[in-house]
Amino acid sequence: MPDGQSAQVWDLALRRARRPGGAPPAGTGATVRPPLPIAVSTRAPVDRLGRQPRVQGRADLLEVLVAALRQPRGPVPEPAVHVLHGLGGSGKTTVALTLARHAERHGVRVWWVSAGDPVIFTASVQAVAVDLGIAPEHLHLGSLPDRLWARLAEYHSPWLLVFDEADDPSRLALPGGAVSDGNGWLRPVGSAWGAVVVTTRNGGDRYWSTSDTPWFRLHPVDPLSTADGARVLLELAGDAAGDSAAARRLSARLGGLPLALRLAGRYLGEVAAMPRGCTSAADVDGFDDYAAAMDKGRHHELLGGSGTTSGEHREAIGRTWELSLDLLANSGAPEARRLLRLLSCLRPAPIPVDLLRADILASSPLFPGLSARKLWHSVTELVNVGLADLQPADDGTGGTVVLHPLVREASRLQDDMAGDATAYARLLAALMSFAVRGLDPKHPSSWARWSVLAVHCAAPLDLFAEREPRPVADATTLVEPVLAAARYLRAAGHPHRAADECGAAQAAARRLLERDHPALVALRHEQARSWYDAGQYEQAKRRLHEVLEQRRRVLGEDHPDTATTIHYLGRVLFDSGLVDHARRYFADALDTRRRVLGDHHPDTLTSLNNIAAVHLERGRTADGDAARRELDAAEELLTRVLADRLAALGEDHPATLVTHHHLCRLAQARGDLDEAEHRARRLVDTSARVLGAVHRRTLDARQMWADVRRARGDRAGADEATRQVLEAREQTLGPDHPATLASRHSLALTMRDSGKAGEARELLLSVVADRERVLGPRHHATRRAAADLAALPDSD
Repeated sequence: MPDGQSAQVWDLALRRARRPGGAPPAGTGATVRPPLPIAVSTRAPVDRLGRQPRVQGRADLLEVLVAALRQPRGPVPEPAVHVLHGLGGSGKTTVALTLARHAERHGVRVWWVSAGDPVIFTASVQAVAVDLGIAPEHLHLGSLPDRLWARLAEYHSPWLLVFDEADDPSRLALPGGAVSDGNGWLRPVGSAWGAVVVTTRNGGDRYWSTSDTPWFRLHPVDPLSTADGARVLLELAGDAAGDSAAARRLSARLGGLPLALRLAGRYLGEVAAMPRGCTSAADVDGFDDYAAAMDKGRHHELLGGSGTTSGEHREAIGRTWELSLDLLANSGAPEARRLLRLLSCLRPAPIPVDLLRADILASSPLFPGLSARKLWHSVTELVNVGLADLQPADDGTGGTVVLHPLVREASRLQDDMAGDATAYARLLAALMSFAVRGLDPKHPSSWARWSVLAVHCAAPLDLFAEREPRPVADATTLVEPVLAAARYLRAAGHPHRAADECGAAQAAARRLLERDHPALVALRHEQARSWYDAGQYEQAKRRLHEVLEQRRRVLGEDHPDTATTIHYLGRVLFDSGLVDHARRYFADALDTRRRVLGDHHPDTLTSLNNIAAVHLERGRTADGDAARRELDAAEELLTRVLADRLAALGEDHPATLVTHHHLCRLAQARGDLDEAEHRARRLVDTSARVLGAVHRRTLDARQMWADVRRARGDRAGADEATRQVLEAREQTLGPDHPATLASRHSLALTMRDSGKAGEARELLLSVVADRERVLGPRHHATRRAAADLAALPDSD
């Protein structure tokens, strides 16, 4: 081909590319085949509603939208442009279709524009323009948005324009402009006859600055309530899948997401309609079975979508949210996908924003070079498209991020997680280790921070148990945050949760650590310590004996951790009524701690405090001079410990409060009721302020004060106070906890002193029986209750 002819061809191709539709320039003599037309329709697909359940939980929103169609509007009109935004699958399009059906039935002209695909969007708005009377040959002349909106302003009958799936809101603006400029495809409605509805996943401020653009209003489309979700399930699946209570349980499990509810309801309805011979054991046929299958990770099977059409494919759980991540990757937030994966690796609970340190993330191969600004941009973009929710806080921490439960699970199960599981586990371990560094789990000043961190501390181990990535170099870093979190839970009064966390962590850590590894042994010790606080003395005693043997063999007799296990064995024996045996363990721990840690170390003072408790208990059960000697010994030790604890820890430290508790019991044992009441009242006030009103140590102080009041003859006050403590202990510790049984015993004595011998006998009978079962018949508390029962008169 000659050079001149070649240049002419290239010039023609370039000019064609620049012209709408690729038509050749006039006068060139060139002919091209016109492009095939794109099949679009501006009719709202309202017939789709016939295949869906009745709309639930959207009455208030639909009322607002229907009001926008009432024509004409008043002199001070409400915004006529309404933006429905929310998580993919939340039912935004369903709301818009319901409004469109209502509009059509009431004579309102409706145009439906699909804004998800740029080509289909362009063809659709052109179709609207033609329908408004703009000649097809004029579509590419001048400003089509201006001409279209001019025709809408002249349209003197009610109309509704819907932009559906406008997940990229910039598509509604002019190139280089913003939606809020009001000069693109989305504009203020200038007439009294029209309304516009937009559905989008993206509710970000950078697109929708409502403070500066009062001509539109944003409406979040949130998941349904548990009750509304249950109605959707029952309508689709029928009563054969379960009753309303089971439907509510599944609705809550699915987080009220309409798309998930529809998929679940259809699945269960199809299974119910199948002949018996066509079903298999793998089929789920009830609401509770469906929830159980979800818990086993059968998300892809149950929520993956069984249809073959593109619309049904789009509805599949997980795939719909991956489309949102694709959008973010193409609009300046490529880190958002991996950030969502990281967030999904944490527990299903609010995630502190400041846990996500950019410097630690940037050190991982998952987020190379990530800056704090890029991190925050990714967080806000996930929030904007509804994949996360940001709950702000007033303390400057940035608040917390919350994931919808199904978003978390779907993201966690994506295929790309498998290859990166080790990197995610290492990154999580680094984040959690940094977050808990320097936080004393036993001190109440740190509990507010621990309350949001503790639940996530086991996340790295969870990932190992689920994905089985390659072990990290130092698996101890995975265990240390779990140990710290368990200590917080126990100190804050949640021993059952602490024991459960330790048990789950052990199951995962055994695959990474040898049986005698100190970190694994520490988990076993902490679990036993939590069992002790929960009142499970025999279980705790057996485990502590095993841990002590391991620690002596691995760490040695003089290691502080070995002394700690010896000390807690003494505590279990003491509360089991074996006071003399406990004394020997306390003395062994004290000897080691003095030699290794020094006389004034907090652990040494704890040992002295417990030896004082032994003297106090002996003094309470002895007579005469022996009792005085024991009580004097207890006072001497407690006075020394209190002085050292006040100097080292302060008045409000929980350890200091324990010493005050023993001093109050000492005054009570000596019969000095004035001193005992003064100390008890002060201890109740301080404990409630420092630890909380229902912390177990606060309840101990309140029960002691009630006992002092009974001893002073204030039977009504003692009765009321003891009943309050009993109710709180039953709720927080359980009905069989030794402390709960102690409150029942005290209440029985108050009844006895009030002349209600019959009621006291009935209650004491149950106390004796329960103590025999929980503590054993030879425990001193059991014997005391039996003696009080025997001393009761025969009748009222």
